[in-house]
Amino acid sequence: MPRARDKGLGLPLATFLVYAYLYAPIAVLAVFSFNRSRLSTHWAGFTSEWYATLWRDEQICQGLVNSLVVAGVVTLACVAFGTLGALVFGRGRGRGRSLLEGLVYLPLVIPEIVMAVALVIFFSLLRMQLTLRTVIAAHIAFCISYAIIVVGARLAGTDRAIEEAALDLGASEWATFFRVTLPLAAPAILSSALLIFTTSFDDYLITSFVSGVGSTTLPLEIYSRLIRGITPEINAVSTAILAATIPLVIVAQRLERGAMRVKTALASVGAVLLVMVLPMLAKTWPAGRPTPELNIYTWSTYVSPRILRGFEREFHCKVNYDLYDSNEALLAKLQAGNVGYDLVIPSDYMVEILLGQRLLARLDKSRLPNVWANVDARFLNLPFDPHNDYSVPYAWGTTGLAYRADLVGEKVESWSALFDPRFAGHILLLDDMREVFGMALKQLGASLNSTNPEEIRQARDLLLRQKPLVKGYNSSNFEQDLVAGDAWLAQAFNGNMTFALRDEPRLRYVVPKEGGTVSVDCACIPLHAPHKDLAMEFINYFHRPEVASAFINDCGFNTPNLRAPARVEPWLLAEPSVFPDPAWLGRCEFMRDLGPVVALYDRYWTEIKAR
Repeated sequence: MPRARDKGLGLPLATFLVYAYLYAPIAVLAVFSFNRSRLSTHWAGFTSEWYATLWRDEQICQGLVNSLVVAGVVTLACVAFGTLGALVFGRGRGRGRSLLEGLVYLPLVIPEIVMAVALVIFFSLLRMQLTLRTVIAAHIAFCISYAIIVVGARLAGTDRAIEEAALDLGASEWATFFRVTLPLAAPAILSSALLIFTTSFDDYLITSFVSGVGSTTLPLEIYSRLIRGITPEINAVSTAILAATIPLVIVAQRLERGAMRVKTALASVGAVLLVMVLPMLAKTWPAGRPTPELNIYTWSTYVSPRILRGFEREFHCKVNYDLYDSNEALLAKLQAGNVGYDLVIPSDYMVEILLGQRLLARLDKSRLPNVWANVDARFLNLPFDPHNDYSVPYAWGTTGLAYRADLVGEKVESWSALFDPRFAGHILLLDDMREVFGMALKQLGASLNSTNPEEIRQARDLLLRQKPLVKGYNSSNFEQDLVAGDAWLAQAFNGNMTFALRDEPRLRYVVPKEGGTVSVDCACIPLHAPHKDLAMEFINYFHRPEVASAFINDCGFNTPNLRAPARVEPWLLAEPSVFPDPAWLGRCEFMRDLGPVVALYDRYWTEIKAR
């Protein structure tokens, strides 16, 4: 007797909830890509201007082109050689076959960070400059296994009698391969191609190690911009990629179900890729590209397009820039050797480390008259480079405490507010070991550069007691949590707060009475920079008063140029996060290289984060 059909709502409701959970974040991202506000958590009305901004953003467009080129070349190479490899393993015999099969799985099972380090060391030993070619080579190394495994599984499931029948009927081995074997393997080949293309296009970790001048991919570009939080441009480009991905997913599903022929699938995939690639190529294709070129490696927060374009016009050159998100990423890239960058902007303590590793070139100070004429003497001859032989101050800022005056309900002037149980669950700290320990050391009355193991231990104990009060550790978009009211107090970089303070009048920023960090980011030339003369010209150009003021207006960070404020917008002049009270600076310290004791900081930091 047939069972009565279950008309309950349980299964449909559960299915709906699962899909809602999976796709709600994607829907939110798409909606907020049309948000008029730059703050991702605050809806200010509908606009499509961010998509127009995206089209005008040369770095995003170039990153997309690089990603598509890399993914396309890697896919073709892996499918071609991977299919041959699958045939060898599926049809071949030999004593070393098991060992070789194990090696095929190795790139899939070893940690990606290990693969990245191995590849960058390998390229360094070969003295290969890190470019788009090294990115492609690295991606092939970890993606080819997908093609071998997927196509090999397909071939293992086919009846070899079909091939043998073709040979018995007089077909040559080549004819059998192209007319029988290849069509049988075609669905797996296309499936592996889609998998490889997606894996290569999305990769961040390995690419960050092996990329160099002009080889920034879209994931690298997006991640480097997250230091300023999730912006509408990032939402817009993510939504655009999702929109382009949907047809590829549909093709893959229909191909898997046998509802689409391989030729039709190939045509569909090709059409989608052409729609993505051709407009970007038309926009980024070089047209009589001038020479020479200046290659800058800098923070995403320090990019002012009008400054770069002005330098290009005056010096008849092309400025390329790639972005990093931490001093440690910069150090790793310069340690890789032949990277091709002409100018880098490390922070003060990193200058000291780079000098210790002999990675910086000596500056020709006679070619920097604007520096000596315009830069505040307080920022010259600092301990990490006493005579400015290798570095010139570029921008500076403070690390302090930001808070919502309406939610905290009182004036905050001390780091002790971050340890107050009344604000439990609404406190954010930077995801930065040196800054967090520096704050705790200041609260204890010690130097933020302490090398005293007992003081460091006391700071650890203080941070462990504070941990239950902390909402999270966030160095990228803490200002958005403050604007949204999710956080009430946050340890903060001043530059991240500049535009948030303008947009949200209830926000405050202060350097606590115990003191904080003052940092100077410096312009330096790598030891093996190919265009040192042009880099010197750029440093001198940047310290023209009108250029330095444009940097403050565009980026929201201060420079040590004494003549820049005369051209700065009035609201920025009145903003204490940009132009702080001199008394604040008197209680701040520069970070210094800690030497071997940094291992103790690292161990305690891991302990704190793990709790």
